[in-house]
Amino acid sequence: MGRKVSYDEKIEIVKWVLKHNYDYKQAAQKFDITYSRAYAWTQKYEQANDWTALKDRRDKTRGRQPADREKQLLKEIRGLKAKLREREVQIAFSKKLIEISNREVKRPND
Repeated sequence: MGRKVSYDEKIEIVKWVLKHNYDYKQAAQKFDITYSRAYAWTQKYEQANDWTALKDRRDKTRGRQPADREKQLLKEIRGLKAKLREREVQIAFSKKLIEISNREVKRPND
């Protein structure tokens, strides 16, 4: 497991790699990272030609509302269906529990 590298460090590493003719091996040794990380960050920067490509965007989109109204409504429908199914299961469980507990009750007419 490699060490954590901040956004500013990534920029510094990519700048160093570009300045030193794409010497990923030396960058890996100098900055205590892996060869593949230095390579990947350099490629990301070169493809986007923007430093923001090096930002970590994991889990940043969770919890956002869909921009499209239709998608938002479909998401709400799925949630409501799940709640309805859960209630149906709870009701069926309650009925079964009552049925089982009633089996054990001795009625005076029996």
